[in-house]
Order: sequence, then structure tokens, then C-alpha cells
Amino acid sequence: MNIVKKIRKAAFTYLPNVLKTTILRRAPALFGIVEMNPTSCNIMITTRCNLKCVMCKQWRIKPGEELNTDEWKRVIGELYGYGIRNVHFTGGEPLLRSDLEDLIRYASGLGMVVGMTTNGILIGEEKLTGMVGAGLASIAVSVDALGPGYEKIRGMQGSFSAIEKAVGAISSVRRRLGIDAYINFTLMRESISALKSVKKFADKAGLPLGICLLDKSSSIFDVAENKKTLWIDHESDSSELAALREYLKSEMTRHPGSILLSFSGIDYISGYFKDPRQPGIPCAISQDRIFIDPYGGLFGGCLSMGTFGSLKDERIGALLESDKYKAAKKRMFYKMCAGCSCGYMYNIRHMPGLLIGDLLKGAFLTGLRRGAR
Repeated sequence: MNIVKKIRKAAFTYLPNVLKTTILRRAPALFGIVEMNPTSCNIMITTRCNLKCVMCKQWRIKPGEELNTDEWKRVIGELYGYGIRNVHFTGGEPLLRSDLEDLIRYASGLGMVVGMTTNGILIGEEKLTGMVGAGLASIAVSVDALGPGYEKIRGMQGSFSAIEKAVGAISSVRRRLGIDAYINFTLMRESISALKSVKKFADKAGLPLGICLLDKSSSIFDVAENKKTLWIDHESDSSELAALREYLKSEMTRHPGSILLSFSGIDYISGYFKDPRQPGIPCAISQDRIFIDPYGGLFGGCLSMGTFGSLKDERIGALLESDKYKAAKKRMFYKMCAGCSCGYMYNIRHMPGLLIGDLLKGAFLTGLRRGAR
């Protein structure tokens, strides 16, 4: 996204939504009068996957009949007509769809900003270059450990060598073509000890690291392992969480921009594993984003609240203007749910107090770094 688009998005979308979040947080009676409309959509284009990740439910689900290429183009056109300007393809593994590049080209051609999250197994430099040529603007690849640790989490022996090649290809294309690219790390008991090594791996590739927090409530992550063995216990794992927090703050100070977090985001991590709801921070992401599953099911910004109808039978506008969806938006915003980590950094960035605190800490630490030179 070029600088002009970024400034326009900040002025016409981000800042107004920060103001609306602040108003609605303090005055719930105004919900429905003051409203945020969705501008982005995560398209879960398939549940099929070529890995068997221990924390994921997608590969355990028997696939149904997915929307075909023409149906997806109709849906994407409807999204654009409704004012959605950002689409992000996820799965399962989105690259298992042979028409993915065609759909990227179609969405980009409408003027949408297109991103993708992938496990990376099927990525090569030539393939990625073609997708960028079709209009792909950003890519995230999931890496939760290195070597055998990665293969244990991702459920496929011999897969880490493919990830090393994929990250190399992504790094190369990022340098050549200037796309946004980063590594996603899922923080859970199985991976907490691997964070430092994955951070070094990301630094070597020249890619920033995003920290995803294990979920145990949404339809994708509602599996027994997440509740019984992979969840980080706030009390018994407190020393590891404290060490993690200090490490992340140190890395942010020494290498700004290498981690896609703020200081408030780092502090949020410990609180999340104690109480996933974090009720003091409203769910702004649920207002800005919707989901669509491979079969045309439309979800709001919270997967745990289920679908609001099928896009095979109804148009997006009708579903998003329905009383059912509008009532659910309020439940989402005020976290009348079990809680999850989905979009937690987005939510933090819409809290003025936390935002100002992060800016002040950043300025203070920048001054310390300059003074130490």
C-alpha cells in the first residue's frame, strides 16, 4: 500500500473508528446510532490443508462443496459493492485452490487490497512472483518452531525444509517487489520455548514477526488439545510468560519494527492467558471485518457466534443489514462471548490511552538509544 493510500485510510477509516470506539466504550446506549461498518473480509477459501497442525480443527473437518470460481467472483464483487476494500485469503491452505491467483487478480482489478496467510509448503519464488503480479499485496507465513519442533506442531515429517525454502522465496520477493510480508508465530505451551529461535530465523530472513495467541473458543480452534495441553496457564507458566514479556520488550527496543507488537500488546499477552475476554478492551475488529467460509457461509467479525446466512441464497447487503447481524455486532463489540485473541493488536490500536502510552514509551526508548550512541 503506497503512502497516499495509507494516509487516506488513516484519515477516513482509522481515526474515525478510534473515535467511534471511544464513544461506544463509554456510552453503550449510542450503539446503533454510532456505528462502524466493515471494510475488510477474511475469505476462508477452503478447509482442506496439506498439514495437520495440533492446534487447528480445519484439517479434521470433512470438506464440503466449495464455492466455484464464478461464485467467488460474484461474492467478491458484492463485497466491493458493499464497501469492502480489503480481502485476505486464508484456509485451510488457500494455495490448494488452483484458481487462487485468478481470484487475486479479480479482486485486485476491482481496486481491493489483497492479502494471504499460508503455511508456505506450496510457495516458490516463481509462484509468488506471479501472484504479486496478479495483485497480491501482502503475505503471512506460519512458523511456530524450527526443525523437528516445527514438524511436530505442524504434523508432517520433513516439512521444515520446505518452509525454509518458502521463507527464502518470500524474503527475496519482498526485497524485489516491495510487498508486505511477515512470519506468524502462534504462542502456546508447545511453542513458547521456540520463540527466540523463530525470532532469529525471521531476523535472518529480514521479515518481521507477528505473535498470534492460541485460541480455544472459535470454530477453527475448538479442539481438545488447545484446552488441555497447549493452553498456557497464567499461574503455573507465569515465570515463562514473564521471561517472554521481558525478551519481547528488549527486542522491540533493540530492533524496532522486527516484531509486529506494541508495548501494550506485549502486556496484553499475560492478561489474555488469564482471561481471554479482556473485557476492558472492546472488540473493534469485529466491527471492521467479516468472514466467509468455503461454502458461502457469512460470519460477522467473531467466528464463535456462527453464521448469519448463506451467500448461495442471499446477498451480502441483505445479510449485513439484517436485525440478526446488527444485534450480534453489539454482542461482539462488548465481548459477550468466551473471548479470543483474534485481532487483539487491532483492538489495542483503537484504545487512545494505550496508543498514547505506546507512543510515549517508544519516544522515550528512542531517546535512550540515541543517548547511548
